[in-house]
Amino acid sequence: MKDLEVLGIKKVEKSASFEERLITFRLNEELIGVNIQDVIKITKDIEITPVPKTKDYILGVMNLRGNIIPVVTLKKKFNLPEREENDKKTIVVVETELGHIGILVDKVEGAINIDPEEIQPAPMNAIGIDPEFIDGVIMISGEGDKELLTLLNIKKIFKKENL
Repeated sequence: MKDLEVLGIKKVEKSASFEERLITFRLNEELIGVNIQDVIKITKDIEITPVPKTKDYILGVMNLRGNIIPVVTLKKKFNLPEREENDKKTIVVVETELGHIGILVDKVEGAINIDPEEIQPAPMNAIGIDPEFIDGVIMISGEGDKELLTLLNIKKIFKKENL
């Protein structure tokens, strides 16, 4: 807190520090973050039923507590290289203007807090994802060294025009 004194009146001003909370996960080796307010649920090992005649990045649908939710892979949507997949499927369910959508991820890293003032604009072609879908990047301290965290804008990715 800072004390300010103007014309003999002492006023205490609180220094506001705003933080954003993110869920972080891996797509291949890349560290990706999405706003925790967009995340509904994280689930593992749930059965995905393929749906014929859909776009190649739509893996199918899953049943989550009686709700049928489409599941997509951002790797195919963004033309990222496919790595060997493990049998365990981790799905991050997010809220979009189209309803709930499941995103297949390689591994959920956890939740972190970031300072929005540290967010930098996305470099051109950051990790192969169109900058239109990236809110920015931030350097975070990892195990021993720093790592680039790419912040995805879920609302832009899953707009009707972008599907």
